[in-house]
Amino acid sequence: MSVWERARRRGRFLELILEDKRRELARRRRVLDEGVLRLQVRLWPAPLPLQTLLPDPQGRLRPVIALMRAAPFRGLLRPSYDPVSLACSLATHEIAALAVMTDARYYQGRLEHLAAVKQALLRRRLTIPVIRHDFFLDPFQVLEARAFGADAIWISIGMLSPSALQAILEAAAEYGLDVLAEVRTEAEVEAALRAGVKALIVQRRDWRTFEVDPALPARLRPVLPETSIRMVAGGISTVEEIEEARTLGFHAVVLEEALLSARDPLARLDELGFT
Repeated sequence: MSVWERARRRGRFLELILEDKRRELARRRRVLDEGVLRLQVRLWPAPLPLQTLLPDPQGRLRPVIALMRAAPFRGLLRPSYDPVSLACSLATHEIAALAVMTDARYYQGRLEHLAAVKQALLRRRLTIPVIRHDFFLDPFQVLEARAFGADAIWISIGMLSPSALQAILEAAAEYGLDVLAEVRTEAEVEAALRAGVKALIVQRRDWRTFEVDPALPARLRPVLPETSIRMVAGGISTVEEIEEARTLGFHAVVLEEALLSARDPLARLDELGFT
């Protein structure tokens, strides 16, 4: 049995992820010069706000596409992974945003994927926000995100202490980045709202075990403010799940492995009702 599987069965996968992320972050601090990153920030146009597309002016539920080559809960999703090609083809389907996973160990992502996707969209004059999705623990990762072209960052409230959350939000405000906060409990919703986060993602997947709780969006919906941007993520793969999110008043669903593992992601997007 692998280390990953043992951790999952013991409900300790999140601990493993965060331990690895702290080591990775220490390495990246040694390799990437903060001054150079700050210079890179100036090369990008102003970040695109999520509010330009969410909530949808016509009241439609919109897809947010997560771009990743692999996932620890599914293994390799797309052997011939080309984030730029995927982004440009999927962008024709009126998606709300692209979330580029940059974690290397568990998702086989890179910061360079983030920059390449953003550059490709700019060349095509496509105004779609690009989100850096990773396990955020430190404001340095926010600087990285902006230096590589992100318009927003995706954080998890349950992975952050109050002080770390505040530091990350202050860094995001400094660089003009929107923040999407992943929540799984009422306490996490309250923490996000107290901190001033306006975009909330109900994450159905438990990072400790990778098990998905389909009932979580309905349980948390009553505590999500009407003024917030409301999203659902975590193993969404059926028309019925998407319709439930629409009925509950969510603005977007995040499509991950169900889309990326498909032979034809565009056809799969159509099958799920997004044309």
